[in-house]
Amino acid sequence: MKISRLIIAATAALTLASCAKVSDTTRITGTVVPAGLDEVNVVIKGQLDTIVPVKDGKFSLTIPTDICAYATAEAGSYVAGFIPDGTALKIVLDEKSTVTSSSPKISIQERFNDFNARTEELMDEFSAKRQEIYSSDSLSQEQKQERFDEFYEDFMDIFSEFNKDVLEANKDNFLAIITLSEVRYYLEDEEVMELIASMAPALQENKNIQGIKDAIQARIDTSEGTMFKDFTVETVAGMTRSIPPQPKYKTVKFSDYVGKGKYVIVDFWSPWCGPCKREMPNIKAIYDKYHGKKFDVLSIAVWERQGPEVTINTAAELGMVWNQINNAGSVPTEIYGIEGIPHIMLIGPDGTILKRGLYGEALAEAVAEYLD
Repeated sequence: MKISRLIIAATAALTLASCAKVSDTTRITGTVVPAGLDEVNVVIKGQLDTIVPVKDGKFSLTIPTDICAYATAEAGSYVAGFIPDGTALKIVLDEKSTVTSSSPKISIQERFNDFNARTEELMDEFSAKRQEIYSSDSLSQEQKQERFDEFYEDFMDIFSEFNKDVLEANKDNFLAIITLSEVRYYLEDEEVMELIASMAPALQENKNIQGIKDAIQARIDTSEGTMFKDFTVETVAGMTRSIPPQPKYKTVKFSDYVGKGKYVIVDFWSPWCGPCKREMPNIKAIYDKYHGKKFDVLSIAVWERQGPEVTINTAAELGMVWNQINNAGSVPTEIYGIEGIPHIMLIGPDGTILKRGLYGEALAEAVAEYLD
């Protein structure tokens, strides 16, 4: 799935603030190509949810303009996303739904179309190059990985600059939200905050943007050199022998495991997360080498998608013999501003966060720095 489509799907679920507009209303005329569909559902989350009748494959309506909103028109399984930008929009619902404006020179929707088209081109280029690298018969697996890593770094530079350029030209409309969401994981928090500060005030109040700011502030509040922040969860200590098995819960605090005189690796993971599982051998090697009076490991399962039994069984399969907290949900990730896993910290004996965002060799080197 294209990155931009992932972001649009996530952002479309949010209520968006109103911004400056060309006209107070946006006139929509539409065509439903598949036969047998007699209504279209038009939605702007938090603002509009209306059913429009279809007659002879045609429908029309007028909706409020909001260039900071993402709207959808849906008939059966056919969906078109659009920005109600104050121009007259034509929607065609089909296998490849389209939205076009009658005034392309001033239309935010047409900018949106151009952005999506260029993003798709970039993603196609990315996929083609990745396929070229990994299908090569003349490179070893290690050389393929090195070649891909170099390409990925260059590609992300291009991708980030493209999105930042679009954001610069669209600081008062929905495209600013999309582009920031596309690139913020590849930028330093300070740069993300600068980009947010450059947006129109109404956009800065947007729920999605507020969520980004809250996550960054949480990371600042729990940055390296600060004391850990405690939390309490109901972890699953085991399963009963009943049929079906039922979880046995135990109330635990983060402070039960950190700030007790030991250096502690804190690993935020989940059983569905491939990169999390690939990191476990590194953690296990460090645990085997240093575990004792001065060092320990704590794994915290977050964002679990299945029952606690899956987490417990996966941990056993991976040889995770150290301390564990599961069923943590999003409680710790919100406190620590964690937006992706695995996320690994090293916490000192007194509870000071010494390092964050550690992986692979960097994790082993950080532990060795304090314990060797």
